Amino acid sequence: MKLFPRRAAPNARTPIAATLRSGQLLAMAAALVIAGVVLIAYQLIEIRQALTEGARVQSAIVADSVTAPLMFGDREVAHETLRAFRYAQGFKAVGIYDGNGRPFAEFSYPGSRLPPTLAAARVARDGGIVVTDTVRHRGTVLGHTVLHVGTERLRAAMLRYVALLVVASLGAMLVVATLGRATRARVIAAERELDYMAHTDHVTELPNRHATYARLETALAQASADGTQVALLLVDLDNFKTVNDTAGHAAGDELLKKVAEALTGAVRTSDLVGRIGGDEFAIIVAPVPGRAAALAIAGKVTQALRAPVAVAGGEFFATASVGVCLYPDDAATMSDLVSSADTALYHAKGAGRNRLAEFVPAMTAATLRRAALERDLRRAVDAGQMAVHYQPQFACDGGELVGVEALLRWRHPEHGPISPAEFIPIAEETGLIVPLGSWVLQQACADVAGWQRAGAPALTLAVNMSARQLREPGFIEDVTRALADSGLVPAQLELELTESLLMEDVSCAIAFMQAVRAIGVRLAIDDFGTGYSSLAYLQTFPINQLKVDRSFVQMLPQRGETIILAVLALARGFGLTVVAEGVEEQRQLDWLRLAGCDVVQGYLLGAPMSADALAARYLKLATT
Repeated sequence: MKLFPRRAAPNARTPIAATLRSGQLLAMAAALVIAGVVLIAYQLIEIRQALTEGARVQSAIVADSVTAPLMFGDREVAHETLRAFRYAQGFKAVGIYDGNGRPFAEFSYPGSRLPPTLAAARVARDGGIVVTDTVRHRGTVLGHTVLHVGTERLRAAMLRYVALLVVASLGAMLVVATLGRATRARVIAAERELDYMAHTDHVTELPNRHATYARLETALAQASADGTQVALLLVDLDNFKTVNDTAGHAAGDELLKKVAEALTGAVRTSDLVGRIGGDEFAIIVAPVPGRAAALAIAGKVTQALRAPVAVAGGEFFATASVGVCLYPDDAATMSDLVSSADTALYHAKGAGRNRLAEFVPAMTAATLRRAALERDLRRAVDAGQMAVHYQPQFACDGGELVGVEALLRWRHPEHGPISPAEFIPIAEETGLIVPLGSWVLQQACADVAGWQRAGAPALTLAVNMSARQLREPGFIEDVTRALADSGLVPAQLELELTESLLMEDVSCAIAFMQAVRAIGVRLAIDDFGTGYSSLAYLQTFPINQLKVDRSFVQMLPQRGETIILAVLALARGFGLTVVAEGVEEQRQLDWLRLAGCDVVQGYLLGAPMSADALAARYLKLATT
């Protein structure tokens, strides 16, 4: 199996790091060039200005020294005066011109003689510096001095300065390179970590949802080009919530890791296993020779998860439901493939879990129907489509009517009556069971209290509860409100809970039941004998009644006697009453009466019916 590595190869150049390195080098080079140009230009101006100022001072000195020679026309003294400047650094030539601009005296180095005219002498040659001054005596111009200064010193100073600047720049580049290398190393590490986090599930080290679907998209494109097939397997753990709730999230994470290892070992090395949700995995089988090969791999997956897994000092069965869909036979696009595989997974879970389901087109129709029912269920109460029916309950020995069980019914305007087995699970999953349950409770309490006010005997009202209602913080308020609004005595209301519901969260269930019993409402355990509760809890749960599941009653009288007799003996020991539901034959009723059962209900005695029908038939009350 190909996984996304946690760390990239050491020589891999990541985009951010490469961009950072290029940006650093460009920024550093640009900064050094700009700074160097500015500094060199500034230094050049400063040195040239200093040379010019020095030359002007020397020119003024020459002008003061040759005033007398110019007045008296003494060229020899003028020459001797100019020779005193032969040791001045940088001077190339110094000369005196008379008042008419003709040469009077000159001292110059070879190759640097002054021009024969003052005008020409004032022009700088070879980039040198020319400074002139006027020789005056009492306001009369006697002549002019001219100094030519070479720029060799300037060039030498600039070369030294440039060399120093280059050395400093190289040092700066070395420092920046060192810091940049450390920064790039940190960026590369951070980028690898971000890439890991973006593509890998941190618990199982498998590709996450994003990476898995990206790989699926690539596999489908390759399959389309090659004319091959791809199978998508969606795997959902059946008992993961139980592990989290009973052993903690650390144990849940450990279980996920071991499930990931089991799934990896069950598929081919060319296939990819990814975690796409809390307890959901996806397996991309590509390429796959055909449907039989895909189903064979799916079978290995389910088989691999059937063995117990040791987690947190205990053993758990991490069985899974698997949905299988094939590209391009079952779906032509990626979205259709994922949707169809999810539909198959839903059917696998609905068929009892711990199994696989292959997608077939009929599943789509069932999924669309379920989606439509969910949409219509949200407004069924307001549309007047919902009704509460009642199944009568009779005393087993005397046969008198002692209670009713409230049952929710839905008559769809297009599809007619919808079975509770179809719409109740939808209501449970969507949370609609909470408002529906409150409505049933309000309506049923009002009906039973109304019958009693009309002269009927006091009946017990049994109402089923769901797990969502048990966890709803405002449910107790719903119960008290229904009793207050209807005027029904709390002792006439009996809430029915299943064993499995109670065992999901024992502490929460006990707290709920104690709150219910505190307001005087009765409690019953429904479908008793089909769950997995410990009998020790019967002493802890504040219940009033046990309802024997119909599956045991329907076996009577040939089979099932031992189980029901044990339940009756257990109930008597705890002071509980027993209701047998699902009585459909006379011989079943006769056996239960002889065994000492307290209450019976079933189609033999009365089917679920509307409030008006029950009032007219069993209570002999006039209906509107």
